[in-house]
Amino acid sequence: MVNKFKVGKTYKPKTYLECGYNFPEEKYKLKEISDGFPTNPHQDQTELKSAKEQWLEGFEDDKEEYSKLYNSNWYCLKFSGRDHYEWIPGIVMKEAFK
Repeated sequence: MVNKFKVGKTYKPKTYLECGYNFPEEKYKLKEISDGFPTNPHQDQTELKSAKEQWLEGFEDDKEEYSKLYNSNWYCLKFSGRDHYEWIPGIVMKEAFK
């Protein structure tokens, strides 16, 4: 499957009704794509801790789903107008952003 997301480009989230995710309505710049869960943050380790808590915690009892999600592509988004970065898994990026 071809990756439609490109580093350096800006993306807008779909609405909650369109995708089921509630990202603030703003533009996000794609800073990096990691093959598997990222090991190097853009600012500090809290980015990675936050990503693990938000996207992986619910799958700890399902080793197959956890591994699938952990080993997929991860996308680092920079919030517009702020110096804030967030890592999200590929499946969420594909469902939540246009």
